[in-house]
Amino acid sequence: MKRIVMLYGDAGGGHRSAADAIAQGIRMLYGDRYEIAFLNGFKRLPPLLRNADTDYPMWVNYGRMLYALSFHASNGRRRVAAIRRVFEPISDPVAEAIVRAEPASVYVSCHPVYNQAIPLAIRRLGLHSKFVNVVTDLVTGHVAHYASEVDHCIVPTEESRQEAIENLVPPEKVTVTGQPVWPDFRQRMGNHKVTRAELGLDDTKPIVLLMGGGDGLGRLGVTGREIAFSGLPLQLVVVCGRNQAVKRDLEFINPRVSMRVLGFVKNIPELMGAADILVTKAGPGTIAEAFIAQLPILLYDAVPGQEEGNVDYVVNRGAGSWCPLFPSTVIKQLKLLLADPKRMESMRRASAKLARPDSALDIARIVARFAGD
Repeated sequence: MKRIVMLYGDAGGGHRSAADAIAQGIRMLYGDRYEIAFLNGFKRLPPLLRNADTDYPMWVNYGRMLYALSFHASNGRRRVAAIRRVFEPISDPVAEAIVRAEPASVYVSCHPVYNQAIPLAIRRLGLHSKFVNVVTDLVTGHVAHYASEVDHCIVPTEESRQEAIENLVPPEKVTVTGQPVWPDFRQRMGNHKVTRAELGLDDTKPIVLLMGGGDGLGRLGVTGREIAFSGLPLQLVVVCGRNQAVKRDLEFINPRVSMRVLGFVKNIPELMGAADILVTKAGPGTIAEAFIAQLPILLYDAVPGQEEGNVDYVVNRGAGSWCPLFPSTVIKQLKLLLADPKRMESMRRASAKLARPDSALDIARIVARFAGD
């Protein structure tokens, strides 16, 4: 049995979600033909660096300016090469240890941290393993995503394909598939009215789904409060993810709209299938799922650097609006949408045009090809 190792990190949850979606696609297409293993290589780093991925929510929520500075200061081909040379004494032994301990026919990277070191480790050790990297940022990903030494680079959009080529990945090595999303996402959404009934939601008022990614990042709490106190004729469903502080805060208030507050959930397809409008930070996975659900998207926040391009991608294609800085801008856009069904329908159609529901299956086929089938 050939072995596929999915490499990920826990920064925000999107990288693991992408790995899960691809693995599900492989199993749907090929059954048990492959052994699939998951590895968070951050846990093999020295103690001071071991929690670099799980510290990500703290930096995004409380050290955003420093995070933005570090992203932009390191985001260049020469800068990445210089950083790599500095960290070679740490990264190269770790990369070789991963390859020795987790042998595979193909390694699938869903996080940029692996793309510079693992392919070179495979070459140094004289192995025949292949390395496929999956870019998990729609438009403005970090340059570390791109390495010419990989066997194949899978990107979500034409914009990221151009980024890959500009960063010296040969064009024949780059394939656009869309952001990896669970391959059964559309099926699980179900019928709009039936799904609402199954979730116990009122069918007479529009449903606004508010999200902040798996870790409940950004201005999720203040945005939830603003909508809850708005008195608008809607139902609000808030998915707080792992952010228990926001969940407790929203559960404590007395809202002026019908509101349901959830923690970390595994029924996002069903929730999006029931929703009429999505309010979210500009996470690529959530945006890709919203496209499949044909939802108008109101973006209230974006992580500096990698999510900034996502805003332009959504807004310039007519699928949503940008509502930055103040939660009141979200309320303004909600009022406009609720009062203008034609505008909402236009956004819905634009969102649907951007959907790539078979992305994980397309990636699975590429991975299988490099695994030797």
